[in-house]
Amino acid sequence: MDLKEFIIETISGIVDATDQLQTSYEPTGTIINPPVSNSERDLYEEGSSKHRYRRVEVVEFDVAVSAASETGAGGKVGIKILSIEAGADGNHSRKNEEASRVRFSIPIALKPSSAEAANKEASKKRRRSANEMANNYK
Repeated sequence: MDLKEFIIETISGIVDATDQLQTSYEPTGTIINPPVSNSERDLYEEGSSKHRYRRVEVVEFDVAVSAASETGAGGKVGIKILSIEAGADGNHSRKNEEASRVRFSIPIALKPSSAEAANKEASKKRRRSANEMANNYK
C-alpha cells in the first residue's frame, strides 16, 4: 500500500466510523464528538450555551516508509508503507530500497453532533434575550 492510500484509508475510516457511531448512539443519549467550550475541552455540560465549538482532532501518523527504485522492464520509483512483497513473473530486475520513518499529523474537525447545534441555538437565544433586556433598560 502506498502512503497516499494509507492516509486516505485511515482518515476515511475515522470519519466514517464517527458518523456511523453518531447515527447509532444518538438515540441512547451518547454523544460522539461533543461540542466544547473555550475553557473546558474534556467536560461537556448538556444544554450549555458555552459548549458550542467544534473540536479539532489531530490524527498523528508515525509510519515506516520505503523509497524504492527498480531498474528493469517497467521500473518505477515510489514511496510505500513498509511491507514485504514477493512475486515471480519472469521479469528480471534489480531493486534498491531504503526505509525511513515519517512523522506527521493532519488536523480534522469531525461532523458536529446534534448537541452542538442545540447548544448554538441556546447561545443565540441567550444573546437575543440579553439584547432585549438591554434595549428595555434604555
